[in-house]
Amino acid sequence: MKRQKIFIICLLSFAVLFSNQPAFASYSNFQTSENFLADKFYRTELYFGTDKKGGGKVSDDDWNKFLETEVTARFPDGFTVLEGFGQYKDSSGKIVREASKVLILFYPKTARKAVNQKVEELRAAYKKQFQQESVLRLDFTKSVEVSF
Repeated sequence: MKRQKIFIICLLSFAVLFSNQPAFASYSNFQTSENFLADKFYRTELYFGTDKKGGGKVSDDDWNKFLETEVTARFPDGFTVLEGFGQYKDSSGKIVREASKVLILFYPKTARKAVNQKVEELRAAYKKQFQQESVLRLDFTKSVEVSF
């Protein structure tokens, strides 16, 4: 009987641990101040290098202006920026090491198409404005649980 109880407890534990429950995010609706259950949330990260082609760097003032005019304009509900340092091989084969900014976005599944367009606009704007060869994009294909 004791072994049977232990077996049942283990079985239930595994069922909980390995269940395929979808990840949901609860967040505050800022207009009505009500909490509610939302669609799955997805995460996109953008990696912006700060070295300009031909020399020079994207200054803090330039970055802050870009955040205000380009990023905040497209994502007024919020985002996170982290400082980074990276390395990559450019199109000529040269190893480049530079400081970078990492922009992190979370958004519900229902906004994926609109976010994709806005992200691509951001990448194009940054490359053009700061003479960048590329802006790395990382999309998490599985949803994550987010709460505010």
